[in-house]
Amino acid sequence: MAPLDKKIKKFLKNTIRIAPKISDKGELAELRTGLVSQYPQTRKDAIKQTIKQMTLGKDVSTLFPDVLKNIATNDIEQKKLVYLYVMNYAETHPELCILVVNTFVTDAQDPNPLIRCMAIRTMSMVRVDKILEYIETPLRKTLQDDNPYVRKTAVICVAKLFQLNQELCVELGVIEDLKSALGDENPMVIANSIAALTEIYSLDESVVDLPNLIQTNTDKFLSALNECTEWARVTILTALSEYQAADSLEAQNIIDRVTAHLQHVNPAVILATVKVIIRNLPSIDGAKRDLIMRKLSSALISLMSTPPELQYVALKNIRIILEKYPEILSKELRIFYIKFNDPLYVKIEKIEIMIRLVDPSNLKQCTLLLNELKEYAMEFDIEFVSRCILGISQLAIKYADERFIQKVLDILVELLEPGQDAIKDSCCEAMCNILRHCPTNDAMCKQVCSILNSWASPVTSLQKDTAKCNYVWLMGEYPQYFPGLSDKIDQFVENFTQESSLTQVALLISVVKLHSTLSGNTLQTVLELATHDIMEVDVRDMAMIYWRCLSLDDSSALVEQLCNLHAPVINCSIDSFTPEVLERLLGQLGTISSIYFKPMDHSKHKRLQHQNIIRGKHIDELQNLAKNELESKNNDDILLDFDSESVATNTTGNPQNNNLLGDLDDLFDFGPSTTSNSTPTGDITSGLAQTTLNDTNSASKPSNTTATQDLVDLF
Repeated sequence: MAPLDKKIKKFLKNTIRIAPKISDKGELAELRTGLVSQYPQTRKDAIKQTIKQMTLGKDVSTLFPDVLKNIATNDIEQKKLVYLYVMNYAETHPELCILVVNTFVTDAQDPNPLIRCMAIRTMSMVRVDKILEYIETPLRKTLQDDNPYVRKTAVICVAKLFQLNQELCVELGVIEDLKSALGDENPMVIANSIAALTEIYSLDESVVDLPNLIQTNTDKFLSALNECTEWARVTILTALSEYQAADSLEAQNIIDRVTAHLQHVNPAVILATVKVIIRNLPSIDGAKRDLIMRKLSSALISLMSTPPELQYVALKNIRIILEKYPEILSKELRIFYIKFNDPLYVKIEKIEIMIRLVDPSNLKQCTLLLNELKEYAMEFDIEFVSRCILGISQLAIKYADERFIQKVLDILVELLEPGQDAIKDSCCEAMCNILRHCPTNDAMCKQVCSILNSWASPVTSLQKDTAKCNYVWLMGEYPQYFPGLSDKIDQFVENFTQESSLTQVALLISVVKLHSTLSGNTLQTVLELATHDIMEVDVRDMAMIYWRCLSLDDSSALVEQLCNLHAPVINCSIDSFTPEVLERLLGQLGTISSIYFKPMDHSKHKRLQHQNIIRGKHIDELQNLAKNELESKNNDDILLDFDSESVATNTTGNPQNNNLLGDLDDLFDFGPSTTSNSTPTGDITSGLAQTTLNDTNSASKPSNTTATQDLVDLF
């Protein structure tokens, strides 16, 4: 019955409504008329439609003066809508927001904390340096406000002010107030203060000593964790992850106090907690370390029950953690088995984790994973199957037992049944990697070469550059197992200029090694093509080196050494990080760096400031700038407004444009008047004082006297 009651109430409300409605079309002329209507409900509906058009991406900045007149109201919802409109155009049209600066100052002293919060937030978003002259007093008052909601907003505004004008922010001393806010009794104020100080530290490290502040307030941060929201917990935990404990007792204390957050429902909180624990884990030894590792294992396993997108992020971070602590999930292999409804990106990451997770000394576990990968390799998704085949070869190399490797080769031969041309690239690469791990096993070499030699045209059947490169390397390494070797080499030589760089380099090396057994002038042809027709620098340089070596008078010994060179033995085909990169990635878990495996350099990374900051302008220049902006926008709207009446009116004398400029004259007080003559030009209050209270009557100018009086009575 509840939905029916709502419909009945809405029907009755619309039935007895007197104020005209605003259509959903969003025509600028209709919105402008509605914003200056004598009816409060019509004006509120017009503001809602304006916000709707703004959300859809339409430029409604020409309605700025008309929207601004509705900011002086006791309706909190309407005031929030107007502030939302002003905040949106504070970034793109900062010169227009100079109109409403007095309203900001007035609302910053309003008894309602929500209005005070909106005023100081919007004021800090206006990217005009002249407005900073009026933000000092409201900002200082809100930083010391009795309401924590206002204080938590004010500390963020300090960071925005610092981004706008660093020198003035330091001169006003609000950064000291921001530092003292770290000792606030409200956890949200503490979290926002940390976020603001981190932002300031990223812009200029000389202004704030962030590491020292974190060290000094560590106990306060730990105490505030349990009373914070999820976002605040992530912020505080990220700050704690930057702090290195002085000794094992302090490290144990930090770990004990954050361990409870490993059971949080939000994965971001879990990853932030894991980052803090890993930061302090090297200081812990013995049984306590094993207990902590088990708790970390349970927390990471819980991330596998999240949606696929979050699983992907978790798997990326788990991959980093496993390289540092491979034993942390050694008994949890089944957790990462692939499900039928997993998306492809999750499947590939799970394979990466399982290959790293398996214990190379445990034959049962390796066999279990091998059978699992074999089942995956029979799927239909070619990319997934290719990754499974490469995973099988990585598993064989990791276990490093020839009987197990022979079993892997048999599985690859089984997968290469007739008609499976799509996986030839992956199988070729996997088999060649196995041979590079066991180069002295003649039985394996003969088996692999016989399989690849049975392919009719490897030039066309192989598509990937890595697969062709491995095939050509195999022919140069084991030519005795390739009957008709010259014909196969000639096929690759004919397409030399169309091949990729890896294949070209492999072909160049193989031809030099086999130059005495190849027929005709194959070597000379390849060298000429590589030095004249190839633009790749590595290929050309290698060809030039070979040509000079072969041109020497006593080159027989050198050429013999070149022909006897062999590729290094592969002991591990799993990618790994350098120790430096690994430590930096462990400190950036849960960030975008952990997804791309590219650590961010904090010493060189400086966030770019907004380029649309208006600096060095006087008040009168800003007024003219805003007036010209609205005038040009209004003229552009005439070309896009399909309302017949507005087009006709604008074509014949353009009274609508004149009314808009007249409204601006009233708002800015451009014309000669007693107020403007008695007040200095540099004082912003001469043009903007009582913007929404005193100028509403003159700015709106409705056609009938009754509507004008009603509008004045409203305000």
